[in-house]
Amino acid sequence: MAKDKRYTTVRNLITGGYIKSFSEIWDTLPKTIVARDLKKHHQTFSKLISSPEKIKFEEAIEIASLIEIESIQIINLIYNELDPDKKYK
Repeated sequence: MAKDKRYTTVRNLITGGYIKSFSEIWDTLPKTIVARDLKKHHQTFSKLISSPEKIKFEEAIEIASLIEIESIQIINLIYNELDPDKKYK
C-alpha cells in the first residue's frame, strides 16, 4: 500500500517550522491514517494524542519514521505539548 501523501506535507511543515506542537500535526494528517500505519486501534491512538505524556519513546520513533523526520523532532513536538505546571508520574 502506498504511503499517504499528507505525511510529506506534515514533514515539510515541521521542517519549515510551521508546526510547533504535537497536536498541530493532526490538523493536516488524520489520526486514523497514522493509527492504521502503526497498527493501533484508532481509539487507543486518540487517547495517546490527548495525553501526550503517555506516548512511549518507541511510539514516538515510529511516528517520526512514518513522517520521515528525526526522532528528536517528534519528541520535541511532544515536549512542547506538555503542561509545565503539571507534575507527571
